[in-house]
This record gives sequence, structure tokens and C-alpha cells, in this order.
Amino acid sequence: MNRITALAATAAVAASSIALTAPVAQAAPAKARAYSVSATANIEVAVAKEDTVKVRGRVTPKAAGQKVTLQQRVGNKKRWVSTGTAKIKANGTYKLTDKPSTPGSREYRVVKPASNGFAKGTSPSVEVEVYRWEKLGYRTFAGTGFASNGATIGTEYFTASLSTVTPGTAATAEFTLGRKCTALRATYALTDSSLSGSSGAVTVSADGKTLATHPLAVGTIVADEELDLTGVFRLKLDASTTATPAATAAVATPEVLCTR
Repeated sequence: MNRITALAATAAVAASSIALTAPVAQAAPAKARAYSVSATANIEVAVAKEDTVKVRGRVTPKAAGQKVTLQQRVGNKKRWVSTGTAKIKANGTYKLTDKPSTPGSREYRVVKPASNGFAKGTSPSVEVEVYRWEKLGYRTFAGTGFASNGATIGTEYFTASLSTVTPGTAATAEFTLGRKCTALRATYALTDSSLSGSSGAVTVSADGKTLATHPLAVGTIVADEELDLTGVFRLKLDASTTATPAATAAVATPEVLCTR
């Protein structure tokens, strides 16, 4: 064997030895399959402290008897907050509920924790706009002739009402709603301090458009009327009363349904 042949043989043996002793690269462990979670809400618009949001969906695989968690975040907040849990039924479905107490837009999602070799699953978020009834009498208004106080009508006391101050003098109150409210509810009447034979009237308008006009006399009560304020920027109340006999007109406990 000549020198060149010997060197080639030696190199081949060395390469073979390295190949036999080199560590074998380990394949990355397979990523666990995640639970699939669906979610839908029963309503898109809710009234705080009145409506219940029901979130329903399905978990795949079924994971019967295990729990899912309802999470929500309000407005522009980034953090999700857990607010309830429910058990998954035998068919893989679940139902979670929430009764919002504050106004504003919010998102809900449902989380199934990891288990049985499956990774955590999270549903797509669902949005619900929450409104709240607020006392209009507590808001700042422009105008004259109205006072924000209590009013007694038919022996019943109404808090946070708007009553005319001087019999025979027109009263006006304007409220900026900023297109954030969708409804007004109120009772319209002459107060129990009005004299027999007196009269008055209240007109409700929004952005220059008349929504309702109520002629009033002693004993006339327009109770719990609700008016649509969707898209309204400025709400206006006008009242007139007789001076003799003296009358006091009231918009009793007016409330607006607003997001914020």
C-alpha cells in the first residue's frame, strides 16, 4: 500500500468513527392540540342592573364535567378579568351568565384550561354595549325657570324631578347628551301644590324636533312615558303654566338611558 492509499484509508476510518459517535439531533416535541371553544351572546345591547348577558358555546373535544371560565374587559382596558365559571355538559356545550352593573362597551370571551393532553383554548371575543338609566335631574342643564328637586304628584313623591319655579312664567331646560343616550323616560303632571282649575303643558324636543307635547291639568298624569333618543345631541324641555290659578308643572324623575 503506497503512502497516498494509506492516508485515504486512515481518513475514511476517522470519518466513520466521527459519524458513529456524533449525537443524533432530537426532533422537537409535538405541540399539544388546543381545545376549540366557540361563544355567542344572547344580546348585543344590555341595560345595566336589568339585563342578563348569557354566553353560550361548545368545547371540542367535549371535556364533560370540566370547567370553562368567563372573562371580560370593559372599554379600552387591556386586562381580561375572570367573572364566572360553568361546567361543560356531556354534549360539550356550556352556558355562562353575567349581569353588568356599569355602562360602556365590553368584550366577553371563554377560556377552557389545559387538560387531558390538550392545550388551553380561548374563544373569539363577543361584544356587548351596556347602557344605564341615569337621573336627568342630576345633570347640568342650560336654561331658566326649572328647578331640580323633588315633586309630589297624586300624593306620590318623585325624587330628582324638574319643576317650574314661577307660575305663569315659561321654563326651559336643555341637556347635552352627545349622542350617547338612546331613551328618555319620565312622568309629566302638575304637582299637588297646583290650584284647582290651573293648567300647563310640557314639550319635549330633540335637536329641534318635537318628540312629545303634553297638555296638563290637575289630576292629569302622563306616567312613565318612554321616548327614543337615538342619535340625539341636545335634549330640550319646555314648560308653560297658568299664573292664576297658579300651577307648577313637573317632569317627574326623568331618566336617560346612556352608555356613559
